[in-house]
Amino acid sequence: MDNAETDGQVDYESIRRRFPWVGHGPDEEHEFSKTYRDVLAGARVAREIVEAVETIRRSA
Repeated sequence: MDNAETDGQVDYESIRRRFPWVGHGPDEEHEFSKTYRDVLAGARVAREIVEAVETIRRSA
């Protein structure tokens, strides 16, 4: 075991030297993430509409 493992500290510089792409991902949101969030928002609105219609139906 080396020193980094024994005292709980991570040597980020050695990780960056071994894996240079780490930390260089896109800063922007992926299109899939935006689409997923939009779908969930649409589903929430649809669920609220269905609940409102059911409430009206039960009270009639």
